[in-house]
Amino acid sequence: MRILVLGAGVIGSVYAGKLLRVGHDVVLLARGSRLVDLQTHGLVLEDAESGDRSVALVPSVADVAAGDPFDLVLVPVRAEQLRSALPVLTGMTDGSDVLFFGNTAHRQAELTAALGGRALFGFPAAGGSRDGPVVRFVLIRQQKTMLGEPDGSASPRVRRLQGVLEGAGFPTLISSDIGGWLVGHTAFVVPIAFALYRVGGVPAALAADASTMRLMVSATREAFAALRADGNAEIPMNLRMLYRLPTRLVVGYWRRAFAGPRGELWFGAHSRAAPEELHQLADELRAAVRRTGRLTPDLERLLG
Repeated sequence: MRILVLGAGVIGSVYAGKLLRVGHDVVLLARGSRLVDLQTHGLVLEDAESGDRSVALVPSVADVAAGDPFDLVLVPVRAEQLRSALPVLTGMTDGSDVLFFGNTAHRQAELTAALGGRALFGFPAAGGSRDGPVVRFVLIRQQKTMLGEPDGSASPRVRRLQGVLEGAGFPTLISSDIGGWLVGHTAFVVPIAFALYRVGGVPAALAADASTMRLMVSATREAFAALRADGNAEIPMNLRMLYRLPTRLVVGYWRRAFAGPRGELWFGAHSRAAPEELHQLADELRAAVRRTGRLTPDLERLLG
């Protein structure tokens, strides 16, 4: 499969590297210093758990010709970057499928209108940080890579894409309501980000702040309860089970996560790098919860 990865941040780099490793023809579209790093040093990935480092030579470009044929365009960009990515995608005349790979819950209608039947939606199961040319990453085993069609069907193309991703080492799940899944995920990550912002964005500081941790847990519970009462059945089972536990156990779980390297790789680096996206997601979450008519005082307190 010939794949264009539009965006060479942590997620784009990790998925590009693993797809390249199993034989797919991958091209990375990057700009500025990131493009220079890729062309000078190659794609440098370091597994934060094992310490293994790999370097791959991958074609890296600043632009793509309109008729250059691809089977798939993977778009792992932040929410506020989607509109600037659209001209590149609409300018392509190859008919390639486009997988929007991030926080697109409230933009799916707009993106589908722009691209028609080319659009697919999903979410990655990796995190990390970038230091110059080196991407340190971790695969999040508690979460599967998500995929979904706009109409919720398990179409042949989405099943084929599931096979491609699983073949590259990413356990993948097809959702019948990817929009609902993404809203549920927002209800999970936004309280974590805003709890981190209260302590300067430092995961270890959050681990030491029991009152903020309790507020974060309560805010997430409120958001989950409101969404589920409104019919959202896509909140992952592992998260539903976790937040049903007594507060002290949930806080203990997150204290251990934030005190170790997972806190930085899963949440800390992205929260600091993407405040505009997370504030936008917070506004969307607040609006979605308010539409349910449920009161969420701790969520409102946390979001300020």
